[in-house]
Amino acid sequence: MIYLVLLFLVGQPKWGNCSIETRTLVDRADRIMFARTSAGKMIMKVVKSRTSTLRMKFWSRGRDRMLVRIASPAKLRGMATLKLGDAVWYYMPRTDRLVRVGSSMMGDSWMGSHFTNDDLVKETELYKHYTCVSEKYSGDMAVITIKPKPNAPVVWDSIVMHIRKADSIPVKFLYYGSKGHLMRTMEFHDIRVMDGRTVPTRMLLRPADKPSEYTEVRYVKIRFNVAIPGKYFSLQGLKH
Repeated sequence: MIYLVLLFLVGQPKWGNCSIETRTLVDRADRIMFARTSAGKMIMKVVKSRTSTLRMKFWSRGRDRMLVRIASPAKLRGMATLKLGDAVWYYMPRTDRLVRVGSSMMGDSWMGSHFTNDDLVKETELYKHYTCVSEKYSGDMAVITIKPKPNAPVVWDSIVMHIRKADSIPVKFLYYGSKGHLMRTMEFHDIRVMDGRTVPTRMLLRPADKPSEYTEVRYVKIRFNVAIPGKYFSLQGLKH
């Protein structure tokens, strides 16, 4: 009863200029592919001046730990990436070398794709580092614009998110730079049930300045909340 009186006096909870329901919708869309742990197989196709296709296996624990290992093509088999919090490591099997990604390399391409090493590190829960600027609902579609909070450790000046209201499935995210220019677009396709969850199984990342290029990630198999040995998320696990 006291809570209801307080709501009447001070108004409904807000997330920036938007409702708390919008924050919940964004959080659900943001976590659509995350669980306590996950493991699976994916195919990444990179279209630039030439096209390359990588088949990979992955294991993750939350957002802070992730191991990705290339299965093919043969010349790259065994090459792997390990994310431990803010640190990113590569393993080069041909030379048996471990390389930690330094600050000068964070903007470099990850595995030759349009993703960067910085994307791996800056991957975070959106509602924690962004606040809502505007919300617009039309039928089952929500269009939500968010901007970073002061001193937030993020890259983008704003993100415009198109999300299905009924099931929180993301449809399209547009990423803008500091001068308000569109930098890239992420599209989500092929909605299917995998391991009991309804998820987008194909994602397309398109850089705005190179419209003929894109990176496509397609999930072949994914399991959620599975047991993963802790050694996977270590330098030893990175090599083996």
